Amino acid sequence: GDLIKAPRFLLKVQSKLKLLQRRLKHQVKGSNNWLKLQDKIARLHEKVSNTRRDWHFKLAHYLCDLADNIFVEDINFVSWSRGIVRKQSLDSGIGSFINEILPFVAWKRGKYYLKVDKNGTSQECPNCGAITGKKALSERVHRCDSCGHIEPRDTASAKVIENRGKNAVGLTVLENARGGDLTGIDWVKLGRSS
Repeated sequence: GDLIKAPRFLLKVQSKLKLLQRRLKHQVKGSNNWLKLQDKIARLHEKVSNTRRDWHFKLAHYLCDLADNIFVEDINFVSWSRGIVRKQSLDSGIGSFINEILPFVAWKRGKYYLKVDKNGTSQECPNCGAITGKKALSERVHRCDSCGHIEPRDTASAKVIENRGKNAVGLTVLENARGGDLTGIDWVKLGRSS
């Protein structure tokens, strides 16, 4: 699969934003110069938001061009926004992409979108399904002791997500959901629909 690196939208304009906010701090609240700086800051934030949203829609259409079935992890992005990757998570806007934009584009284009259980995706072998145990975040390669399968950790996790999605829909690896008229959006935890 393709590894897509998310652009850092806010990071690109962070120095300009800091400068404007520093200048704003020295203005009298409610004065004309204060209002002008507030407007500049708001326009800068809006530009970042619009650029991010445009990139999300382009990425969603690209993913829909690649596949008829789109499976993603059911992640709690609120807890992500409080963790170690807080700034990167908020800058990329991954929550709005996964929860709003991607399902909408998939629905509009008649693709099947499904959220699957996120637990243990990096611990499960995509080849044989064996549990390999917890890995440190610094360990970037998946190695299965049961079948000897070796591949990059992110790619292995993506294949596990794909396998879980196909199992939830009831497909074998060779079948295609579009043949069964599966379109729209569905949220499923393994074994039960909600």
